[in-house]
Amino acid sequence: MTRITVDLIRKKAEHNEGILENLEEISLHQLHLERIEVIASCCKHLKILYLQNNLIPKIENLKRLKELVYLNLALNNIKKIEGLQSCESLGKLDLTVNFIGVDTFEESILNLRKCVHLKSLFLSGNPCCDFEGYRKFVIATLPSLKKLDGKEITKSERIVARQELKDVRKELREKSGVTPEPEGDDDDNDSDNEAFTAENRLKWHLEELQEEKEKEEARQKAMSIKQPPDPLKEARKKMSKKVTYVPEGKLPAQRNMPRVKFSFDEDDEGNLIAIIEAPKFLDTSMIEVDVHPRWFQCIIKDKNLLLHTPEEIHPDKTRLKRLLHNGHLHIIMPKVHWRKGKVLGKKGDENLPKNVNSTKQAREEELQRREKLAVDYRNIISNNKKAKEKAEEARMVTGNIGFLTHKRAYELEETSKTASAADAKDDGNESSDCDEDDSEVPPLM
Repeated sequence: MTRITVDLIRKKAEHNEGILENLEEISLHQLHLERIEVIASCCKHLKILYLQNNLIPKIENLKRLKELVYLNLALNNIKKIEGLQSCESLGKLDLTVNFIGVDTFEESILNLRKCVHLKSLFLSGNPCCDFEGYRKFVIATLPSLKKLDGKEITKSERIVARQELKDVRKELREKSGVTPEPEGDDDDNDSDNEAFTAENRLKWHLEELQEEKEKEEARQKAMSIKQPPDPLKEARKKMSKKVTYVPEGKLPAQRNMPRVKFSFDEDDEGNLIAIIEAPKFLDTSMIEVDVHPRWFQCIIKDKNLLLHTPEEIHPDKTRLKRLLHNGHLHIIMPKVHWRKGKVLGKKGDENLPKNVNSTKQAREEELQRREKLAVDYRNIISNNKKAKEKAEEARMVTGNIGFLTHKRAYELEETSKTASAADAKDDGNESSDCDEDDSEVPPLM
């Protein structure tokens, strides 16, 4: 039988993130419960409680639920209404299909008089409903009640019930004091065993549990006769297991049972890096790595990823790294035949290159290449300025002075005038010399 525990209540309170201190509603129906417990101590602010379709025989341990508004106890084994006097806020009570008899009916209704906020009550399906004055007695005893068994109570009905309360109470007490009839034949005993009572309901439930248990055992027994195993499934299961033994000189078969993406990379320090794209939110405890000189295996969620390495590596110097942003696993494996700037070959292996350009040398060559293509940006502006000045001076000589300043044009004009005067003077001297020479030349014939 199931019992109410804190863990059970917390499980049923998933809609409130498992927090019980401020829990207002909980459903514990169809759990075969036999007792109400724990609820009032851990859920003091509960307002709605569903306990229908269980085997509860008594209403108890609900005194602390001062804020309880709706209580559903339908389809249980309750024989008397009690334990609800302290539930001050109770407004709706459902006791459909229980075992409240005529003998406990009066006491049960009187116990509800302290629930002054009770507006709706359901008692249909109980033995007390067979009593003719059942509805009149409930209406007259509970003045705050507005609905009984889903039917509204009218003012005229309440007045008539109060007027006939004494006669109904007298008749009820006479019926409740009737002694049971003596036992008769065996047929009557058989009919009593089949009657719908609280004891028989519990008995039937135990028989159902026994039948279910026998059926489960028979099903398990039938399942024990297994069908021939599927060879494909068996092969996948075998390939997913961790490889523990490999014959000397052989490599195990490669496999990718978890179906993850992977790639290989290298760095400048002679490390071979295997990048395995493991699921981002997979816990690292579910990943196992086993590294060997020429192969390694990575078990992800009991599925094996086995790969060969292109070169021989150091298993004892291997490092693992898991990236936080994407969950990828990096297996960093140092190569055996590698040193900084050199690659060491095996004995007798003459085909492997012995000199490899280092990173430093490559960087120097790149810097030299860039220097040849470099441009001196510091002197570009000054050189352009000088070139422009020379071009403007050339224009002034030819008479194009449109874009020069007046001062510069005046200077150039004075300079040109001085130069022209000097040239004219030189020409006069040369002409006088020529005249003197001409006088000595004889006239032409």
